Amino acid sequence: MQAQAKRHIRSGAQFSHLIPQRISKDTVVIGSGKAQLQDTLNLMKKIIQETKEDTATLAIHLKGHTVNETCKNIWQFVYGHIQYTMDKTGIEQVRRPSRTWADRNSGVDCDCYTVFISSILFNLGIPFKMRITKYGGKKHFQHVYPIVPIPGGHITIDCVTDKFNHEVPYSEKKDIGINDTIDTQDITGLSGVDTADISLDGIIQERIPLRKMIPNRTTRIKCTPSSISTQGKRKVVTSGTLVSPFRFKEHQNAKTSTSKKDFNLLNYLLISVISVSAGIGVIKLLTKKAQRAKYVKK
Repeated sequence: MQAQAKRHIRSGAQFSHLIPQRISKDTVVIGSGKAQLQDTLNLMKKIIQETKEDTATLAIHLKGHTVNETCKNIWQFVYGHIQYTMDKTGIEQVRRPSRTWADRNSGVDCDCYTVFISSILFNLGIPFKMRITKYGGKKHFQHVYPIVPIPGGHITIDCVTDKFNHEVPYSEKKDIGINDTIDTQDITGLSGVDTADISLDGIIQERIPLRKMIPNRTTRIKCTPSSISTQGKRKVVTSGTLVSPFRFKEHQNAKTSTSKKDFNLLNYLLISVISVSAGIGVIKLLTKKAQRAKYVKK
């Protein structure tokens, strides 16, 4: 199973004292052309049994009151603290648990997830199997994850998906116990499903775009008319102020209202001027009549 986006992980520094410190040489690399599924699975089984001390203390910390609670604790711990990164094509990197923990920020593949989880289950004495799966009718196996058999079914601990006990529908599967003989000869890399093959529930989520620690930042979003696609002739505002494109009509109404007020004021002024002029004319006319009447009397 191939996650299509990385997700947040927590620091986990408070748990480092529960896991032995290791160095880079603890990574076992199966080179290109040698990554037969049988070899990879046999190596995983060997590492689980021979390095169980890597998770012995952590296993006690994650143990719950029931098998289901324990499995959920394990899933939440691995999902929340260890990044997922797919191995390069043709190369499988199988890590012991302590090395996986050391590489938790850069990330590990599904086979390293399986070793880490299976090591914890092995220490707690919880029976488990490694399930290998095919998707989309592919001829080779693509994914591996642990399952815990229970009456009437099993518990899935797949930390590539975003849900506990969630299993993506497969086209074929094989379950392999820690002591089972492996007879498959499929040549493959257990690196997950091609993104075009299947869409996983919860794999792509906007709430969590990166699976690494990132600082809290406040994002400011500017809304300008240039970011809005419009049809037809663009209307330009020349008033000198920025008008929101979502309130452009309101601005036009306000502008029209202002124009009407200006027109009414102009009319008032014109009428006033005319009235004053008419008044002055009447006064002059009356004055002339009065002067004529006075002259006649004399």
